[in-house]
Amino acid sequence: MKIKTKKKIKRKFVNILLLISSLIFSIIVGEIVIRIFFPQKLSFNVSQWDQYVGFTNIPNVEGFSKKEDYKMHVKINSHGLRDREYEYQKRQDTLRMGVFGDSFTFGEGVQNNETYPKYLDNLFQTNKNIKRLGFNIEVINFGIGKTGTSHQLAFYQKEGKKYNLDIVIIGFISGNDFEDNWGGVFLLKNNELIHNPTAYSSIRKIQKIVYHIPFYKWVSMHSHLVNLFRKAATIYDDRIRTQTAKNLQADDYPLNDASYINKKVHLTWKLIEKFKKETKFNNSDLLLVNLPNKHQKVISLYNSNEGIPVNVKMCDKLLKIIKDHNIKVLDLVPVFSKLPTLPYYFIHDGHMTRSGHQIIASSIYEFILPDIFLLISEKKRRNLRDRLYIKAFNYILILGISKYL
Repeated sequence: MKIKTKKKIKRKFVNILLLISSLIFSIIVGEIVIRIFFPQKLSFNVSQWDQYVGFTNIPNVEGFSKKEDYKMHVKINSHGLRDREYEYQKRQDTLRMGVFGDSFTFGEGVQNNETYPKYLDNLFQTNKNIKRLGFNIEVINFGIGKTGTSHQLAFYQKEGKKYNLDIVIIGFISGNDFEDNWGGVFLLKNNELIHNPTAYSSIRKIQKIVYHIPFYKWVSMHSHLVNLFRKAATIYDDRIRTQTAKNLQADDYPLNDASYINKKVHLTWKLIEKFKKETKFNNSDLLLVNLPNKHQKVISLYNSNEGIPVNVKMCDKLLKIIKDHNIKVLDLVPVFSKLPTLPYYFIHDGHMTRSGHQIIASSIYEFILPDIFLLISEKKRRNLRDRLYIKAFNYILILGISKYL
């Protein structure tokens, strides 16, 4: 009996070893095949599901992402921003700008200090006239990949307004923001925005568990097979979220309605309008910067043969509405329409190179600089007035006390 028991245990042990060996062999073969025939973007995950915002950056993570066009180092600070650390409370001699946007603003493909918010920050830091006036300008990058204006508004409400921003900049991308807003965290019911995050699939729940697996971060930065699975899971999750959003809005937006596109434009406009109200309440100015997708041109430059892309038509309608409501807009599509594609966009990727980010930063800088000097003058007057009030109050207080002495 003992011999038979030992043989059974040995057989089971051998079977388990064979199973493990087969799995390891299959994984190695799969990795080799994917690596050769279907190479993937190698990246550690930087995004997490947030119940209010939809997607936020994971605080305090650092790693590399690698693609055919680039190798990008990413470091996220303790508040979930791809930026250095900032205190919520700013100094009295400081003006702050917050730049909200998706992966273009986050800086997919470039390094932390090569994003257009950081180039813009550097331009202001080196302005001698601003320094001479005794002021400092801080430009903070609030960019989050896979988001639209909907998520960015929610992020401003939850986190951005804590920074006492003087100017809020929205980096708008027509190529995907309309669609991202449709599957975002705000619904439009009876022409009113309602915060109602769409249901997310079990993929996001599993994701939180996977993050805690030892060596997962290293594997995600080196394994093509793992990144293929991650890509498939993301596509599935996006489909679930978008479909859920459509179902929730079906009453207001019939899916067979011929004005379906106009509804997306209207939803995006309502989000920007809400952004304007929120920033005004918090004593901030708002600027929308229309960032061009790769190959996007001014609408008049499209010929009849190629046709005008739907997102370009939608963007044209949106910009007209925004300008009619006196919201400041900087449209950079005309700027990039005059430039060749290659130096400013990656060859295989739709994102911008550091040269593209530099063009965006310099364009915003030239556009917004007069407003900065006006804000500085206003702030100096306010500071002077406050000091005079304090001196007057102290003087009256001293006079009042002296009567009793």
